Amino acid sequence: DSMKRVHGLGKRELLYLRLAAILHDCGKYISMVNIGETSYNIIMATEIIGLSHTEREIVANVVRFNHSRFIYDWQQGGNGGLDRSAYLTVAKLTAIIRLASGLDRSHKQKLKGLTAALRDNQLILSVDTTEDITLEKGFFEEKAEFFQEVFSVEPILKQKRTF
Repeated sequence: DSMKRVHGLGKRELLYLRLAAILHDCGKYISMVNIGETSYNIIMATEIIGLSHTEREIVANVVRFNHSRFIYDWQQGGNGGLDRSAYLTVAKLTAIIRLASGLDRSHKQKLKGLTAALRDNQLILSVDTTEDITLEKGFFEEKAEFFQEVFSVEPILKQKRTF
């Protein structure tokens, strides 16, 4: 929400993000090798009440690109039939979910009290934790590059240790 003026996403797009977060690992139940593609296929084969086909395509692509290499040329097969606007939404949501997924890489919810502040061209994420978040920092830094490429905002993770 602190990036609202940068990402320009509305309530509907944030719903897609929530759905993608819930479904982001659904493909692991079938294949640990092709998680992105398998997740995409599961989502596209499943009717989700309240979503149109195009909206389901957006969610499926966000989940797919969370695990797979992002296809930059939306006219060369990466679009799944989406128009340019929907494809840009996919890119934005993918950048956000990759970063969020990296923050909970261990799936142990180590990061408590996360606060976000946008200053100049930096998104500063501060967390209160006494836990070792070396794994999360590593994945955060790996995912930060795509986030910066999409939004022109550098994400920075700061740990404040609370005892």
